[in-house]
Amino acid sequence: MIAHTYQAIPAIELDAAQAPAHPLRPVFVTVIALKVAVSVFLLATVSLAPPVAAETSYQSIASVE
Repeated sequence: MIAHTYQAIPAIELDAAQAPAHPLRPVFVTVIALKVAVSVFLLATVSLAPPVAAETSYQSIASVE
């Protein structure tokens, strides 16, 4: 068995200049941005809703005197 040394391992070179971007990357980024925008809108809508929006028939029996 041959023992390999750290110096014998070739250096890892990242050649990012030759790696083209995926063609659907802008679509993915747009979809994620729209999802975030819709979720923010829905959370804002829910947070602005009145606390008691149900009719009196849906209220708890415990509130009856």
